[in-house]
Amino acid sequence: MNIICINTRDELNLIDLDLVACINASGNYSNVMYIDGNKLMVSVGLSQFEAIIKDAYRKQNMANTFVRLGRSVIVNNRYLSQINILKQKLTLSDRGTHAYQLSVPKNLLKSYKELIRSSYSGNSNLPGGAPEEK
Repeated sequence: MNIICINTRDELNLIDLDLVACINASGNYSNVMYIDGNKLMVSVGLSQFEAIIKDAYRKQNMANTFVRLGRSVIVNNRYLSQINILKQKLTLSDRGTHAYQLSVPKNLLKSYKELIRSSYSGNSNLPGGAPEEK
């Protein structure tokens, strides 16, 4: 378990990062979206939340599974199931009963798609895919 503690003046929240699908910005607040559908709003901005996550993974010598896409969302790569650039949709799923679709600008999806594609092995020569380098 990778649990972080968000402690503010008025509240304390323990958040299990292994269960977080994404985190959305909402002004000076962040909306934590769990893969099971539960939501939590915390009074911490997205930049501060991102720093807390990075610090938690660094302290445990673990690879960070979270990626920030633009100004408004951080996604957990563990739940990535599809990137559709034409529809500007990103799908996060537990490959079971829960899934989220996020609207993300094309330019961010293109960059994210390339980052993910380069980190996985697979056939890049399919129609619409980039040719493999030799």
